[in-house]
Amino acid sequence: MKDILIEGHRILTTDDVADAVLTYAHRLNQTGSTDIVEFPSIDDGALSVCRMLLGSGIPVAVLDATTSLASDILGADRACAEISRRTAALA
Repeated sequence: MKDILIEGHRILTTDDVADAVLTYAHRLNQTGSTDIVEFPSIDDGALSVCRMLLGSGIPVAVLDATTSLASDILGADRACAEISRRTAALA
């Protein structure tokens, strides 16, 4: 599990989703673009959906979380694939 840090908030999600978000944010920054991504996250121990604005001038960081889950987060694979598809479309 990893935390995405943005605007003073921590968003817990899977390693793959967090890495895809960071890569996409980097690519958006390079192109001067913005976009809203949606992915599953954990909020206070419950499954949630995060909608996040990414783009130029919006600092984003990813770090290993101190929390781990026994199972995958439902929908994480689909969200990761969509974010990766968007990243590739900017290349």
